[in-house]
Amino acid sequence: MLASIVPTAMRRRIDQWIALRNPAARDVIQLHNRRLYILPTRFGYLYALMLFVLLLASINYQNSMSYALTFLLTAIGIISLWQTHRNLLGLNIRLKTPEAVFQGEQLTLNFEIENPQQNIRYAIGVQYDQQSPAYSRVDPQHKAKLELILPALKRGLYKPGGITLFTRYPTGLFHAWGWLKFDVPILIYPQPRFDHQLEHILMEQHSGKTTVDMADGDDFAGLREHRQGESLRHISWKAYAQGRGMLTKTFQGHANPSLWINWSDMSANSLEGKLSQMTALVIEAQQQGRKFGMKLPGIDIEQDSGSAHRALCLQHLATFKQNQENSELSVSE
Repeated sequence: MLASIVPTAMRRRIDQWIALRNPAARDVIQLHNRRLYILPTRFGYLYALMLFVLLLASINYQNSMSYALTFLLTAIGIISLWQTHRNLLGLNIRLKTPEAVFQGEQLTLNFEIENPQQNIRYAIGVQYDQQSPAYSRVDPQHKAKLELILPALKRGLYKPGGITLFTRYPTGLFHAWGWLKFDVPILIYPQPRFDHQLEHILMEQHSGKTTVDMADGDDFAGLREHRQGESLRHISWKAYAQGRGMLTKTFQGHANPSLWINWSDMSANSLEGKLSQMTALVIEAQQQGRKFGMKLPGIDIEQDSGSAHRALCLQHLATFKQNQENSELSVSE
């Protein structure tokens, strides 16, 4: 929004100066006077020019009605300046940690805006970089939720860059904004790409299912001696009645074989291609309920299963050879 008000070079200097005065916060940011800034919009500059012309005309013609109109419009401008600033003053803003997404998907930033005062806050907007803003109204002593939908262009671990909370209410003559920076991680996984070669890798590592002995299963496998501590519901009472002693029923079940997702097995030629293939294998192994491990150059992750293990593997893939970890999220090509 600030791009439409001041030139690019001046805007960069303003952003750098604001960034030095407003360090990143992990929890809530309150918009007090030192965090708020205000400038005229294009209409505001035209309004000021119109007032200047009216003042010159009033002086030249010594017309009392022209003076009255000029002073009235000036008062409206001053009141608008105060109201625009007041519309943001005292708000509390919180950014929730975003859920990890895959490259190419949409990233959602969820904001919570709290209004602890008695006045209604109209036309409150949130914007990231030059993306389309989202707007909301915040009632007195209530909270409002805002969502920003951003493109996830590159894999990696990032921190959100400068976020602006702004308003032009009530007249549009002034643009008031607060510059927000949160110390919140944003994780973008590589884009998964599954092909027939990956399917071959899944099949060749102990293709099929392995047979294991277990207490519960599909097929009866026989009887064995009862072991202390085992459940009594698996005892063969028929064999016990025949005087054969305490025997436990055993069954045969099937378990998926474990899997190694190895960097050297990937067929892609590029770094990003290999990471995309490994990401697809991680997802596929998790869906099949298989234990899997992962081998990257310099990184070995032991075989395991579960959502936490999946998230760990995907995080290593997302940050593998990332140029600047925890750099600011870019949403422009």
